Amino acid sequence: MCKKIVVIGGDAAGMSAASKIRRTHKNWEITVFEKSPHTSYSACGMPYLIAGQVDKPEKLIARSPDTF
Repeated sequence: MCKKIVVIGGDAAGMSAASKIRRTHKNWEITVFEKSPHTSYSACGMPYLIAGQVDKPEKLIARSPDTF
């Protein structure tokens, strides 16, 4: 049986949930909605970006939408 799943939020937790569903139910249709252009970013890395220890926000992105 094919099911349709919607995940709201493409941050690390949302993409982790979508990835887990994909691994366990390969034929299910999964749609992820994220309001920003970034998915799977490291929110816990934000203090390092603000402090200047990470020079670009792109370095906090673990995987692009195309990777998923």
